[in-house]
Amino acid sequence: MAEGGDAEDEIQFLRTDDEVVLQCVACIQKENRKFCLSAEGLGNRLCYLEPTSEAKYVPPDLCICSFVLEQSLSVRALQEMLAKTGQNNDQFIRKAAQSGGHRTLLYGHAVLLRHSFSRMYLTCLKTSRSVTDKLSFDVGLQEDSTGEACWWTIHPASKQRSEGEKVRIGDDLILVSVSSERYLHLSISNGSIQVDVSFMQTLWNVHPTCSGSNVEEGYLLGGHVMRLFHGHDEVLTIPGSDQSEEEQRLVNYETGKAGAKARSLWRLEPLRISWCGSHIRWGQPFRLRHLTTGHYLALTEDRGVVLQDRERSDTTSTAFCFRASKEKLECGLKRDIEGMGVAEIKYGDSLCFLMHVATGLWLSFQAPDVKSARLGPLKRRVCLHSEGHMDDGLTLQRCQHEESRAARIIRNTTRLFSCFIRELDGLSAKNRSSVLLPIEEVLQTLNDLIAYFRLPDAELEHEKKQIKLRSLKNRQNLFKQEGMLSLVSSCIDRLSVYNSAAHFGECAGEEAGVAWKDILNLLYELLAALIRGNRNNCTQFSHNLDWLVSKLERLESSSGILEVLHCILIESPEALNIIQRGHIKTIISLLYKHGRNHKILDVLCSLCVCNGVAVRANQNLICDHLLPRRDLLLQTRLVNDVQSMRPNIFVGVSEGSAQYRKWYFELMIDHVDHFLTGEPSHLRVGWASTKGYAPYPGGGEGWGGNGVGDDLYSYGFDGLHLWSGTTALRALHGQLTSEAAHGWLVSRWTERFVTGNPDPAC
Repeated sequence: MAEGGDAEDEIQFLRTDDEVVLQCVACIQKENRKFCLSAEGLGNRLCYLEPTSEAKYVPPDLCICSFVLEQSLSVRALQEMLAKTGQNNDQFIRKAAQSGGHRTLLYGHAVLLRHSFSRMYLTCLKTSRSVTDKLSFDVGLQEDSTGEACWWTIHPASKQRSEGEKVRIGDDLILVSVSSERYLHLSISNGSIQVDVSFMQTLWNVHPTCSGSNVEEGYLLGGHVMRLFHGHDEVLTIPGSDQSEEEQRLVNYETGKAGAKARSLWRLEPLRISWCGSHIRWGQPFRLRHLTTGHYLALTEDRGVVLQDRERSDTTSTAFCFRASKEKLECGLKRDIEGMGVAEIKYGDSLCFLMHVATGLWLSFQAPDVKSARLGPLKRRVCLHSEGHMDDGLTLQRCQHEESRAARIIRNTTRLFSCFIRELDGLSAKNRSSVLLPIEEVLQTLNDLIAYFRLPDAELEHEKKQIKLRSLKNRQNLFKQEGMLSLVSSCIDRLSVYNSAAHFGECAGEEAGVAWKDILNLLYELLAALIRGNRNNCTQFSHNLDWLVSKLERLESSSGILEVLHCILIESPEALNIIQRGHIKTIISLLYKHGRNHKILDVLCSLCVCNGVAVRANQNLICDHLLPRRDLLLQTRLVNDVQSMRPNIFVGVSEGSAQYRKWYFELMIDHVDHFLTGEPSHLRVGWASTKGYAPYPGGGEGWGGNGVGDDLYSYGFDGLHLWSGTTALRALHGQLTSEAAHGWLVSRWTERFVTGNPDPAC
């Protein structure tokens, strides 16, 4: 905790690097209602208002209401900076923020507000949604801080404050957009409440949630996303996405891989708004929100501990607190304090007992179901008990921001796509007039998700690139585990029912008809982005190859389908074993429907070669159906074929056998043509295990080819290298030629290659 003047500044004045929420009051139907400025970022750039008046009964989503006071400048300094820096505005701001420290905000200065969750900037947009105010502009988020649209000047609402004074916590403020010179305003039109910039004023109260200067690293803060471990291998989680919605409301302790999945993530939300991001103390009440479903851990009368809908999550049923032990408790709850408070609960170190505040019951567990233990990972149903077990203590593990953001995106995307599917199913019903498809939100979400899964730039430094690739793969795995591949496929199936944009437009409306083709292609591009560069995801999705190729007949979306198909064939060689003659014919037929599309040729190329080895079966099929009687100019390249020869002799030992445990064989190379193609001929001789070694001569039936030394069941020698598991070890020899005999000696202890006129006795 800060001391002296810093402690006083922390609870009295607003400073840069503080996290804040912007709250206002509106009179609706003769009743004062409180709202916080909020935004989502992904799928929707516009800001909206989160109601907070009924926080005791319906918890507000403060995760998307938090903004960081990133930078503060005088108006004159801001104008000079914008005039000088131009396009380098972002770099200048970051440099100024690093050198400026935690500066106290002054009235009349301009501030830069960064949205904590999306890391975008609060900005005045050029669009306008308002029906009643034609001079207003929308307020939303912008990915960078370029220009003056994302700067806001702070002015006092009270005459007791003047320009140049420090901005005190609790003051009513007026925020003015620098670019439009309009006020940040809460407007009400036709019964809907929205936020915009207008010539009408609204008073905003800025509540600090977390001080950027007084955070103790490694300690629990409000708003953190974490996993709760029971013992060393059990984690508090819910059933997987393959279960029904009702089953996913049950809460268990589960072993195995659940501790690495998004369904084991929980967000800790204190009951208060001001300083809700401060250090959590023993006995401080909070709610636990499950991240991928958005439901709250609650005690119900009929079902015990389950996940409760947000609308039914009042403080009585959902308030919990951490205790250091189960000994006699203090009477009453601790009083809320201002500021960050004292850090008490440490990640990975503190043993926490979770207590239900209203009943005083402890979070414990029931005996495991014997039948379920035989079917998979051990699961123990969570319950609340007056005494519980001695080992009910939990250790906390904090989640990285990247993972928590991915989990929330999963929740929002699942909600949106599920709603989209329900509305599409409703189009087949009689009452179509009640169906309202979220076309604009779906389009924006698809574009944002494709950008979210974009590969890092090839020009990045190697280390940075590997970090970004690792992060990308983790995001892809989280989305796959939560059933996103199946959800996207379901959306595609629903849209593929319609024959054309006109057909869809007749059923869903003109706007939906115009966007039909774009949505279909974007869904396929999202599928490609979810599996690109991730072999496990590609292998899993390769089982849908028949479904994917069957969609190629639709010209509107074939470009996106080819992108998915190319990713699968490149990253998952196993898929080559599933490719059939009909698939290749379908792909070749696209050349005449689309013309000479490079994506079609890319897919055909990936069918011809696997890991640098020719796949003869596919090559022959493509040549038979593509080349005859057609005037085509194709650039081809000869690739060496793999052939594997072995004598009909096997050797081995058994336990207790007295057989001599050294074997030797010798071969004579009759003739070698070293350059039949652009690549030199490659000869290997060696030994292989009868159990596990399975070469595929001639490239195999779609699998590619391998020979001795290409797997872990064999080792070989080519004259220059010793080979095993496709790894070469340099050896001091010359290339294999037809002028000498070559032999291989193997024993239980050593392997030795001899050339020239070998002597087996050596």
